[in-house]
Order: sequence, then structure tokens, then C-alpha cells
Amino acid sequence: MKSIIYVVNENIRNVYRILSISKYELLSDMRDSKLGIIWNILNPLIQVSTYWFVFGIGIRGGEAVSGVEFLDWMMAGLLVWFFISPCITKGVNAISSKINVITKMKFPISILPATVVLKELFNHCFMLVIVYFLFLIRGMRPSVYNLQVFYYIICIVTLTTSLSMITASLNVFTKDVRKMVNASMRILMYLTPILWTMDKLPVSIKMIMKCNPIFYIVEGYRDCFFYHKGILATPREMAIFWLTVAVLFIIGSNLIYKFKHKFIDLL
Repeated sequence: MKSIIYVVNENIRNVYRILSISKYELLSDMRDSKLGIIWNILNPLIQVSTYWFVFGIGIRGGEAVSGVEFLDWMMAGLLVWFFISPCITKGVNAISSKINVITKMKFPISILPATVVLKELFNHCFMLVIVYFLFLIRGMRPSVYNLQVFYYIICIVTLTTSLSMITASLNVFTKDVRKMVNASMRILMYLTPILWTMDKLPVSIKMIMKCNPIFYIVEGYRDCFFYHKGILATPREMAIFWLTVAVLFIIGSNLIYKFKHKFIDLL
């Protein structure tokens, strides 16, 4: 309990610092190229187009999914993935990448995973607005259920921050953690029904797949935009998700609290 209080208090006290670091990192990325923020649109657009051609036209032949056009159905899932994936892959380096700052001054290390997630949150909100208007153009009916997307954004932020606290702490001890995370992300994308449906899977396999916290968020986005289901429509999946996040946050808090004075020596 002491570790949880320590991490929560440190993040609350340093909210302005988290915002400042995230803003600096975001502007730094934009300065590295002439197109700047335009790449926030081009990168996802190129990937969506590729997946749509391969999986939508090539494999599924343009078949709709539960009454929703495959392109729209897939874009909702990829919208989640394009947020979660960089949060996890960059979050693993959240501590080790700031070695110059940590070793030269007293710095609240526990806020570093949050800075990575906040930076990616800006990119996600930017893409969310674009994709939402695209859905409207393609015939989606606006609904009050659309507002539930903010709940699922909170889900992503808490999940990725908790997971990054664990991987960033362990990555200080061995760089194999970063390689393992990168390899796992490639597998995780195809294990999560983002580009394919679970219609033909046995019931037992479906039950296991629904325990994936990313699946809960992906389906939540689709419920917000297309199926107009409330947050409480899947209470079992909701309980499993928040239990998973709680366990990850407890583990991450304990790691950071336990090694808070040793990270400098290890780096």
C-alpha cells in the first residue's frame, strides 16, 4: 500500500512536469521532419490502407462484420492499436531513455511512464477526431453512446501506464525486456481480433480471448461508434479488465518504490 500511495502522490505533485515533458517530446518529434504533424495522419493512413486491402478486399472480399462495413469495423480496432502499441513499445524505455536527467538531478522517476502515454494521447485524440468525422461521412449515426469513448481512453491510459511502469523498471536491469516486448507486440496484434472476427472460434476459445484487456477496449470502441451498447453491457469483461489493471499497477508501483534509489546506479 505504501508503494501505491508513493507513486500516486508523486504523479499528482508533478502533473505540470508531466505535461511539460510530454509537450517537449511531442514538439521535438515534429521538429525532426519538414511535414511535422502531418506524419501523424500519413503513418496511420498508410497502414490502414494496407490492412484494408489485404484483409478487407483480399481475404474477406469486402464482407461486412455484424452489419458494419469491414473498413469501418477495422478502423475502430486499429485506432485503439495505434494508441496502445507505441505506449507500450516506447514505455519500456521510459526510464532508461532519461538517463541524462536522472543521473544529474533529483528526479521523480515514477512519472516517466505517464509522460510517454500522455504524449501518445495527443496523437490519439488527433486521429480520433479525423476518424470520427470519417465515420460520419460514411454513414454512421451520431449518438450519445459516442461519448463513452472517453471512458475507454481512460482504460487505455491506466492500462498502458501500469504496464509501462513494470517494463520500464525491468528494462533497467536487462535490455532483453525491450526485445521481448517488441516481439510480443507483433504477436499480440494478431491474437487480438482487430483485423479478424471470432465468429468461427469455439466458445471456450472465445472466453479466453475476451480476457485480453486490449480486446475489451477494442470492442468498447466499436460499441461506442457502431453497436451503441452501454459500458455496463459487458460487466464480466469490465471486471476482468479493471482487476488486470489493478494487479499491473500494484506490481509496477512496488517495482518503482523498491528500486527508486537504485535506478541511478543501475543506469
